[in-house]
Amino acid sequence: MSETTKDLNTIDNRGSLTTDPMRSFRFRAKFQTAQGSVFNTAITSFSGGFSGIGGLNMQVQPIAYREGGYNSTVHQVPGMTSFSPVTFSRGMLYGNDSAITWMRGLFAVTSGEGLSVGDTDGANSFRCNVTIELMDHPNANGTTNVPKVGFYLHNAWIQSLAYSDLNAGGNELMFETMTLVHEGLSIAQLTSTGAAATGSKKPLGFA
Repeated sequence: MSETTKDLNTIDNRGSLTTDPMRSFRFRAKFQTAQGSVFNTAITSFSGGFSGIGGLNMQVQPIAYREGGYNSTVHQVPGMTSFSPVTFSRGMLYGNDSAITWMRGLFAVTSGEGLSVGDTDGANSFRCNVTIELMDHPNANGTTNVPKVGFYLHNAWIQSLAYSDLNAGGNELMFETMTLVHEGLSIAQLTSTGAAATGSKKPLGFA
C-alpha cells in the first residue's frame, strides 16, 4: 500500500462517525430515589431535558509524608475523594414545580417535620440517584437518542435553587437553576441497549 493510500485511509477514518467526539449538547437526565424505587412525590416529574449541566468532576486529595531513609523526597498517597456540586439549568415551565417541591421537602427534614433518610421503601427520602445520558450522534446508524455514555450521581440532594432576575425592560427567558450535592460520580460507556459496554461498569441500583 502506497503512502498516499495510507494517508487517504487515515483521513477517511478520522472523518467517520465512529471517530468523531461525542456531541456535548445531546443529553438528558433521569432521577430516581436512591433506594431504587419509583420516583417519590418530591421529584417524580424530574425527567428529560435541561439547557445545561455543569460540575461533573472529581478530585482526590493527596497526602504527603516523609519516610526515614528516603527523606530527600516527599511521598504522595491518595486521600479523600471529593465531588463538585452539579448544577442543572432549564427554562422555567408552568405547571412543573418539582424543584421547589423537592426544596420544601428538604425544609421538612431540617425542621424535623417528616421526611426520613432511612425509609426502607424510599417513599419519603430526599435523596436520589441521577443518571445523565449522553446521546449518540444525530441519525447515527439510522437511530436517534441512543445513550452512549452515562454519568451517575450517587445519593444526590438539592442544595440550592435559583431563578433569573426579573427585568421588565429585558427580553430573556425565565431560567431555573438547581444545585445538587452528591456522594459519588460513576461514568460508563453504554451499548445501544443501555447496558454497560465491554470494559466499562454501570453502577448497581441505577435504572
